[in-house]
Amino acid sequence: MKLSGIAASPGIGVGPAFVLESEELAVRDFKVPADQVEREIEFFDKALQLSSRDVAQLRDGIAAELSEDEAAIYDAHVMMLQDPELHRAVTEGIRATRRNAGVVFRDYMSGVAARLERVEDEYLRERHADVLDVERRVLRYLVGGGQRRVALPGPAVVIAHDIGPSDVAMLDRTKVLGVVTEVGSRTSHSAIVARGRGIPAVVGARGVIEHVKTGEMSLVDGFRGEVELNPDPDTVARYKARRARFDEDLLKLRDLREKPAQTLDGHRVDLGGNIELPSDVDEILAVGADGVGLFRTEFFYLDRAELPSEEEQFEAYRAVAEQIAPRPVIFRTMDLGGDKVASYLGTTHETNPFLGYRGIRFALLHPEVFRAQLRAIYRASAFGKVRLMFPMISILEELARATALCAEVAAELAATDVAFDPEIQIGMMVETPSAVWEADLLAKTAHFFSIGTNDLTQYTLAMDRDNARLSHLYEPLSPAVLRSIRHTVECGHRAGRWVGVCGEMAGDPRTAVLLLGMGVDELSMSSFDLPRVKAAIRSVTLSQAQQLSQEALQLPSAAEVRECLSCNLDPILPALALGVKDNA
Repeated sequence: MKLSGIAASPGIGVGPAFVLESEELAVRDFKVPADQVEREIEFFDKALQLSSRDVAQLRDGIAAELSEDEAAIYDAHVMMLQDPELHRAVTEGIRATRRNAGVVFRDYMSGVAARLERVEDEYLRERHADVLDVERRVLRYLVGGGQRRVALPGPAVVIAHDIGPSDVAMLDRTKVLGVVTEVGSRTSHSAIVARGRGIPAVVGARGVIEHVKTGEMSLVDGFRGEVELNPDPDTVARYKARRARFDEDLLKLRDLREKPAQTLDGHRVDLGGNIELPSDVDEILAVGADGVGLFRTEFFYLDRAELPSEEEQFEAYRAVAEQIAPRPVIFRTMDLGGDKVASYLGTTHETNPFLGYRGIRFALLHPEVFRAQLRAIYRASAFGKVRLMFPMISILEELARATALCAEVAAELAATDVAFDPEIQIGMMVETPSAVWEADLLAKTAHFFSIGTNDLTQYTLAMDRDNARLSHLYEPLSPAVLRSIRHTVECGHRAGRWVGVCGEMAGDPRTAVLLLGMGVDELSMSSFDLPRVKAAIRSVTLSQAQQLSQEALQLPSAAEVRECLSCNLDPILPALALGVKDNA
């Protein structure tokens, strides 16, 4: 049986299943005698202390195995365990109701989780899993269970309804062959930990639990988001062969690190890396990136109780600029929405935040917050090749207001003799149809365009890309999207501006060649995708890419475009660029 889900962590897993049963923590509800209330609170405090100790040990283990970046995921767990509001609410609840700590704590955490589950933003929705992870950890001590250990009897594919990031971190890496869950998304912390540990993972494979038993053969395709249960011997053999080729490809791709992304006829394209944290720079340098094509700065604002200061941001931005120099780094200014910062900016709930105060609209609504970030970026520009760009520009007026604020910041810094690069490039993301059709006007002000194909596809096709029921409609190769990209590139080039792409299309080797043929000057992607895109670009001529794009732009459907790319590119691109295939 074959099931489809979401490709959360690349790789191929082949082996017997280990079904991880959902953890049932029976929390009894009982009244605490008046003279035992303070002792019950002490019991709760002890559970918090032991849980904090466990998370700290887990964090140190991940830091030693991977890096401080991956380990930082567990800082949010520590913050929850040490949150004064949590402690106050539970202790006051115990005193007021004289119910036991387990019930009061469980009810409080359930309320937090429920609120997160209702928000529109996918990133915050996925923090729901972290809340549940912390809740289970504390409840284990409150019901007398202590730490949970997932002991694999041997090499196995772990299959579960859901699995917390702590559980993923504690899996024996010498035994775990892959992870499959019925729920979750690529942005969940469990998926992030799996990717960091090199564990193939598929999430959102609904119904997988009811179709498999522990010990039965299971196959995991972390590239395609597919799971096969009880496969025949021929299918197992194909997967094992793909796994062997995948390992070979990893070694070959490392050889491209110092080579440029240059076509066979000498045309060079810049390949940047998309990052979210300063520590991600190591990963993109390790694969030979030409710079940072997208630094998502909004992650400074999430999972915290207060705004980051200008100084904190400056230190982080400067560290990245210095480390990546002389290569460039593009800092995208805050791409925030109401749900993401309601805790400390007092924003109100919006019925449709995707069409509300997000991106540059949100920044312009909070000019002092925006100004602090701009000052930090400008100050960091004295220490490297820094560029900045604005997200979600939809009309020229927004770009004009944002660049005017930049001019004010530059004047303030100059007046106080604070060093910065006066030639800093200021660009914008093209993510909305209105920006596409005003591109000729916007190019007179913006120094460059970076096309965010994820949102451009969403807004052009009028569908929510996070809605599972509409996933079949989310099609970046739609003629409407491709023509929007071509028009943006043409407008940028006529104005003498360079144009990049930083959405998922840039990280697909086939579509990267298509974008190259459409005249795109720069592509930015994840560190995992970059070597494959480089291999693809080094296998074609510019004229081949241009001819391919001309043909694709004449086709009436995404399906025909995809077929065109496969027919023209698969025979000439190396297998390590396309990824392991059954018939490779």
